[in-house]
Amino acid sequence: MNRQWLKGFSLVELMMVVAIIGILAAISIPSYQSYVRDSRRTDAYTALSFAAAEQERVFAFDSRYSGDINDLGGADSAGGFYTMSVTATDTTFTITATAKSSGLQFSDTECRTLTINQLGQRGSANAAGSSTADCW
Repeated sequence: MNRQWLKGFSLVELMMVVAIIGILAAISIPSYQSYVRDSRRTDAYTALSFAAAEQERVFAFDSRYSGDINDLGGADSAGGFYTMSVTATDTTFTITATAKSSGLQFSDTECRTLTINQLGQRGSANAAGSSTADCW
């Protein structure tokens, strides 16, 4: 008896491979996006630290803190994911980094806003404005 073996994949085998790839993608893509959001927070950390250092430099020369964000590095973070703002009196300041609503970082609902003040105290807030503790 001569039996010919067919070479290749059957449709069922091909569909099983496609299903496995789909399941792996459904698990890995959201996880990857979460890691990307977390890593982009370093843009805010860097911008806040730089602006706080600039505030201390301004205070050393003028004996008061600046209320102008342009004196502290500008209204945008270096990576462009956050908008910077400052609230200052002569003796206190709070610098805030808020994820841009037009950017990809806006989907970081757990840590949308990060702050630092003249004492070096760091804070963060979620999309609803409630304080969160694990963003820094």
